[in-house]
Amino acid sequence: MRERRPGDWKVDLARRHPLENLMEAAIDRHPAFHRLASSTDSMDRLDFQLVGPRERLCELELKAKHQRYNGWSQYGAGTSEADLFILDELALRKILGAGRYAFLVVNDQPSRRWVIWSVMDLVLASKQRANRRLAIGSGQTKAKLLLNNSDSPHHCDSIDAALDVVAQLLDTIDSHWASIDGWPTNRLVPTIGAPS
Repeated sequence: MRERRPGDWKVDLARRHPLENLMEAAIDRHPAFHRLASSTDSMDRLDFQLVGPRERLCELELKAKHQRYNGWSQYGAGTSEADLFILDELALRKILGAGRYAFLVVNDQPSRRWVIWSVMDLVLASKQRANRRLAIGSGQTKAKLLLNNSDSPHHCDSIDAALDVVAQLLDTIDSHWASIDGWPTNRLVPTIGAPS
């Protein structure tokens, strides 16, 4: 893995805006949502604030995997590169801070899919942490979380289908939130027998 260079940030920003515009347009045409605000330039808010099914206020954070990750396999704890997604720890903290109606929507371009993570999907996902030294020479590091996209049960082939999933999750999230049953994931969790 090569160290990030100062010019990488400009490339990241140039790639970000068309995807944000695509999401904004998809939200605006989706019948289940009313966009209240786009906060893509904010450091304190998630990218989009919406009203969804049942008049719930929700927020979406949009991220992209633009290319294959080279040099990260040593940190991925057995996750295939195709399923690996690297998220800033700060982004996770912002998503958690937005509450139960917050979602991470990942445009996984190499795999041609959209992956949707609810807050609880992110909490329950297996993760590896890694620190990347910043290229500005200050000795600072940036905390990264390595996620396995296959830990999310929500995969789609289009942005519209991804928003359909978010709408469906908003419609059912409260019943799962208050249930004693486990959160519905695609991973098998062993069941322990009742004490005798």
